Amino acid sequence: MEESRGKMYLKLLGAFLIVSAAYTYGYSISLKYRKRVLQLEELLLGLEMFLAEVNYGLTPLPQAFRHIGRRLKDPLGRLFSDAAALMLKSRGLSARECWKKALKKNYDALELSREGMEIMDRLGFVWGKGDKSGQLNQIVVIQELLRQALREAQNEYRRNDKMWKYLGLLGGLTMVIFLL
Repeated sequence: MEESRGKMYLKLLGAFLIVSAAYTYGYSISLKYRKRVLQLEELLLGLEMFLAEVNYGLTPLPQAFRHIGRRLKDPLGRLFSDAAALMLKSRGLSARECWKKALKKNYDALELSREGMEIMDRLGFVWGKGDKSGQLNQIVVIQELLRQALREAQNEYRRNDKMWKYLGLLGGLTMVIFLL
């Protein structure tokens, strides 16, 4: 009797662990959609800060990036800080090259879609190019592209959040049923 009760408890523990692991997997996929939304919002905030730094503060690009990097949450804060450090260290590299290197370094931490990464790459063409008003106009255009990407990311999040959580939970329950 005691032995069968122990086996039952082990089966229940195994079932609980399987369901928990499957739900956690679904939740982690759902979390990627949420992080994408948060990072796009953070990037828009960073561009607003950049416009203020350059337009009103007349701050040079490396210092503006450093200030923005300190105020933004990681990984975007780290991206701006890395770009600033590269600009200050690498005298021969253009702002675009520094941005591209920093983007490559922080790529794995960013949860952006392919389109979001293309917009981030496009930002590199803007930094330090042309006169101030032309640069600011380009950033306004990129902000609009980011707002559009943000709307799409929010829609994807709303569509996929519950689905992945439920799929994880139901997948775990299905495995438990098959194993019992």
